[in-house]
This record gives sequence, C-alpha cells and structure tokens, in this order.
Amino acid sequence: MYTLDISGHHVHTTEEVQNTIKEGMDQLADINSHITSIKVIVNSESHQNKSELILEARVHIPGHDLFASVTTDKQLGVAVDTLVEKLEKQLLKHKAKHEGRKHHPDARDVETIEEREEQEEFNELDRRDAI
Repeated sequence: MYTLDISGHHVHTTEEVQNTIKEGMDQLADINSHITSIKVIVNSESHQNKSELILEARVHIPGHDLFASVTTDKQLGVAVDTLVEKLEKQLLKHKAKHEGRKHHPDARDVETIEEREEQEEFNELDRRDAI
C-alpha cells in the first residue's frame, strides 16, 4: 500500500479531482506493488488568455524516485491519463532493469567444493531417474 498526497497550486482540488487522480495512481500500484508514496501537484497557469493545466507526480519506490510532468490545455482526465502513461513506462522500464536481482550486483556467489560435489551427485541421480 502506498500513501497518496495530492496538492493544488492556484487550483482547488475537489473530491472529484482527487478521485480522478487516485484512480489513475491505483493503476500504477497494480504494476509495481513496491510503491511507497506518490505525490501529485496540480497547478494552473494563465498565459495571454490561455490557461494551462500542469500535473506533476513523484513516485517513490525503495531506492528510486520516478518523476513525470504533463502540461496541457485539456481537461483533467486527459492530463491524468497522460501522466499515468508516462509513469507506467518508467515503472515497467525500472522493473525490467531490476527484475531477477536478489542481491547487490557486485556480489559473487561462491560455491564450496562440497556443495559442487553434492550438486554433481544430484545431477547424476536425476539423469538416471533415480530421484
């Protein structure tokens, strides 16, 4: 389970806005169960009769932080979907990169002579279907 912090700058984050963001962030939790926290900032800026919606998110997983930002003049739902897509790509890339690592990458597995002999005996018995 993760903690979700949603804040608004120059925007009032209503319960509907928070629910929309929470639904999107729950999709990320389905991809990676190691997410510990997500911080989302909703910002609105106006430039010469044009208003922009800016969404930023920081996702923390042990040992790594992911960050994505979306600037759009479209609605919140579209911005959240785009933000989730960006973070999904980063999570999948991180997951693929670290999949299968159980220890430090510089660590070496050292097998003793006795362990090697036991493994060879097991392999021989397995080949003869004696097990």
